[in-house]
Amino acid sequence: MGIVSYGGDPQIVATRAEIERIQAGLASVGNLLGGEVELSDFLISPLKRIGLAMELPAVQERIRYLLQALDAAANEYFHGEALVARELTDLGLISAPIIASGLIGLANEVGMFREHRVKVTQVDRFWRQAPSGLAGLGQRLAELTAPGQPSGQVVIERYGTKFVAYVPGTQTWNPIGLGNPIDLTSNLQAMKGQGLAASEIGVRQALAEAIGAAGVGANASILLVGHSQGGMVGANIALNDKRVKGLVTFGAPVSQLAEQLKVPTVAIQHKNDIVPKLGLKANPVLQNMVTVERVMPISTPIAAVLEAHDIQNYAKTAELADKSQEIGLKRVREQVLAFVPQAGIGVQEVGETFLFRLERVD
Repeated sequence: MGIVSYGGDPQIVATRAEIERIQAGLASVGNLLGGEVELSDFLISPLKRIGLAMELPAVQERIRYLLQALDAAANEYFHGEALVARELTDLGLISAPIIASGLIGLANEVGMFREHRVKVTQVDRFWRQAPSGLAGLGQRLAELTAPGQPSGQVVIERYGTKFVAYVPGTQTWNPIGLGNPIDLTSNLQAMKGQGLAASEIGVRQALAEAIGAAGVGANASILLVGHSQGGMVGANIALNDKRVKGLVTFGAPVSQLAEQLKVPTVAIQHKNDIVPKLGLKANPVLQNMVTVERVMPISTPIAAVLEAHDIQNYAKTAELADKSQEIGLKRVREQVLAFVPQAGIGVQEVGETFLFRLERVD
């Protein structure tokens, strides 16, 4: 199945007010055209007016169709979001961060979802070929969680003064925050707010170590790439680290932060993946953000949840996104991929790679 993308085009702004403005303009055009055919005009220029009178009904019908389509699109996009908000308001809950805060508060009373200090250890440093396209970024994440790979690891690549950080998705679901910080506790803490999750704190420390080791200091710029929790962690960091110049997420709940993000952002989501929906709202249409959606084909209904969220499958969807010529997607894709040497672009084709292990310590 193909992809659908929206956002990223500076010529398109989708707000309720903008759609209503366009509807009003179309209605005015319809009224103006209707007023062009007066009975007296047939006496002055009969042939032209007869021709116009014959063409007008089809034009006016097209305008009515466009007005209805605009209204339907606005209702589908904005009303769906409003329904979720209204249901949550009835429960006294209005956003994903508030829900996360409530769960953490209750669970802390019985020792769950408590955070601890994080230890960051560099376990390897080597050089390797740069990834190719968005699909290459997705494959880097898949490599981090491949069978046999140690858990709790993040990778940072350096290309000159540019750094690309790869943060995987949740690896353990124990509600007691122990050992590997890329876990359920960090999920909730990251949803609650910036700088709280142990995984986020660990990624920040790893970035500081990699940038310090490279000796580039204030000249560093960062692209964050994350799957699931890793995408949410990346979005949190992007909000207050001015060195971050781009963000790519796969199957991550970032809608609750989207309007605060100011960097070029590509959010790749499967419509049958529940995880991106945990932000409890649709991704907005923004100039700096493009959302790529696809219904992920699945093998069996029982495997739907896992397959729709699998990073290998997201890498396959990224292959389709790499081929797309849609204006908004192409524009933002080029901005984020400027961090990674692509075929025929730049002179450095290999990157220095830092591998870090994150671990909670008491």
